Amino acid sequence: MSHPRFRFLSASLAVVVGALLALPGAVSAAPPVVETIYNEGSFAFAGPCPNGVTLEETFTEDLRITTFFDDEGNPVRVHIKVNFDGVVTNPETGQSVEDDAHTTIMLDLVEGTETQVGLVFSATVPGVGVVFHDVGRVVFDADGNLIFEAGPHDVLGTAGPHPVRANFCAALT
Repeated sequence: MSHPRFRFLSASLAVVVGALLALPGAVSAAPPVVETIYNEGSFAFAGPCPNGVTLEETFTEDLRITTFFDDEGNPVRVHIKVNFDGVVTNPETGQSVEDDAHTTIMLDLVEGTETQVGLVFSATVPGVGVVFHDVGRVVFDADGNLIFEAGPHDVLGTAGPHPVRANFCAALT
């Protein structure tokens, strides 16, 4: 989860998982714990782009985090439903691109895997339409290596250290 918007998700998730790990063990499996988090704000999204401009993103994000437990009461799986509505803007030109995600992230706390299903990235330019998107299913192992991919992934398949930033820079500069 290297995309800047996942910084907010990662911080929220770290608090939730930390609190869950502190819970005492139970004799039988506990029912899942469901929490909701709402975030909104803005941040420097990418930059500087090759032309020197730093893009800015404003966003709203709704997270629904469901944690599942084993028979001893230990957290074993976390599902995170992400509804992210963002707009990336070039502050010099005012040109903007929608940056939406409507995805579910599944963390297997036993195996260490992460699965993302749904619309992970989508950029739509007004009057043009979708210019790139990642949708489908991807699975990463405990070391962050891609081990399964299904669906079109314009961002995931892009070479370079920051493919998301490169794609947005290309669309807005």
